[in-house]
Amino acid sequence: MDNKYMFCMKTINTWQECNAILHDRLGWVFRGQSNSEWGLQTSLERKVNENNSGYVNFREIPKIENKIIDKFKRRAFNYISNLPDSDDLLEWLSLMQHHGAPTRLLDFSYSHSIALYFAIHGAIKDAAIFCINKKKIDEINKNDDRFRFYSVTDIGTHEFCNIVLKKQIMSPSVMLMEPYFMHERLFRQQGLFAIPFEGRQSFQYNLSLTTDPFRKELPDFWCLDNKDISDDLINNECIMMKIIIPKSIHNDIKHELKLMNITSETLFPGIDGMAMALWD
Repeated sequence: MDNKYMFCMKTINTWQECNAILHDRLGWVFRGQSNSEWGLQTSLERKVNENNSGYVNFREIPKIENKIIDKFKRRAFNYISNLPDSDDLLEWLSLMQHHGAPTRLLDFSYSHSIALYFAIHGAIKDAAIFCINKKKIDEINKNDDRFRFYSVTDIGTHEFCNIVLKKQIMSPSVMLMEPYFMHERLFRQQGLFAIPFEGRQSFQYNLSLTTDPFRKELPDFWCLDNKDISDDLINNECIMMKIIIPKSIHNDIKHELKLMNITSETLFPGIDGMAMALWD
């Protein structure tokens, strides 16, 4: 059955309105992007797009991913002494993501305030926060008949995540997962990863099929502006909410974040964070 509230969207006009819609939204995770026109794409999806002049042959992505992982594994020992076990793909991809390699992982944070920082930091136009209903997605995956061959206690674990990553082409869905080894930047940013199951489809299509496995097309965003929609409906029906943040209120939000000590210096370890904070 079609759920018009699967993807929702709202434009906020003040810091107070922003805080009201995001504060205490338990069970959700957040990602800030500095351009509200961008969708959710993994860096792997984006790089394939760029290298093919805007055309993405999703069927080729698993092969490309395997080549990138293999190259990184073969060369990483030159730079890093403590490497993950060869079969622990989640840890390898986490390491690759940390150092800027294209992967199918998408960074999220448990903190909407940290996501706000990444949304407005360096933004020159309207920004956005993407909020994903982790609690609902976790429940759906545990009760999904598509994964009936796996124990309920296995789904959502590190081991199950590695099964998904190795297969690359499981039934489309998304899992939200932390790696076991949390490097300092990921720890400071209260980070975790959104991981698409089906490597031959876009991230947003994977996400839409999490709740509707027979969907043929991406759902439209249901606009919540000027509508009296309850939090219960959003929490029960919506799996992704896009909050658009007009450029006109970025300075207000930056001021509030600074009062909460959310700056480049607290989110990025070492001298790099300190240097970035000189412009905060």
